[in-house]
Amino acid sequence: MVVIGILGLLVGILAVAVIPRLTEAKNKLEVKQVGDLMAGFQGIAADDSKRGKLGKKGVAEAKGEKLYEALFKKRLLDDALLSKIVSLNTKTDNKADKAWIEEEGGTMPANSVSYTAPKGDDLMKVMSLKGKGRKIVLTFNSRNWLNYEDQGAIVQWSDGETAQYMNKEEATDEHNLDAETWTNSPSEIIGEKAPFDRTFE
Repeated sequence: MVVIGILGLLVGILAVAVIPRLTEAKNKLEVKQVGDLMAGFQGIAADDSKRGKLGKKGVAEAKGEKLYEALFKKRLLDDALLSKIVSLNTKTDNKADKAWIEEEGGTMPANSVSYTAPKGDDLMKVMSLKGKGRKIVLTFNSRNWLNYEDQGAIVQWSDGETAQYMNKEEATDEHNLDAETWTNSPSEIIGEKAPFDRTFE
C-alpha cells in the first residue's frame, strides 16, 4: 500500500512538472504553424495569377473557414497546409485529408479549421496594413479561443513578423475590449471589434 501511495505521488509530481512544459512546447509550435500558414498567404501575394483569383466568384466573398475551403479547392494554398489549419491544442477540431479537394463538389469537413481568415477580396489589403492601421489577419476561432487560456489567443498582426499571444489584460488595456466578452463570447469580438474586425470565423 505504501509503494502504491508513493507511485501515485510520483505520478502526480511528474504531471505537475511535465504538463506545463508540454503546453509551452505546443505554444511555440503553434506560433510556427501560424507562420507556415502566413507563408502560404504570402505565396499567393507573390503570384500574380493566384492573387488575381482572390477577386473571382467563390473566393472573393468567402471568409474565415469558407475562405480556407476555397483557397484549397482552387489550389491557391498547397494541400500540405491542410494539417496546419487545425490548432495543436484543439479539443474540438480534426485534421481533414485531401479527398474532398479531389472530389467534384467536395466540401471541407466540419470542424477541420481552427483559425479565422479575412474575406477573400480583402486578404491582400489586410495583410498590407501597418502601424496604427494594422489588423489581426488570423487568430483562433471561437471554438479554439481558450486553447491556451493562460497565454491567450494566438494572433498574427498584419505587420507582425511572427504570431504572438494576446491575453485578456492586453486586450482590455490596449484594445479596449470587454473582459467578460473576451473570455465568454469571442464570437462577439471576431469579425466585429477592432483589431479583430477584418478576420472572420
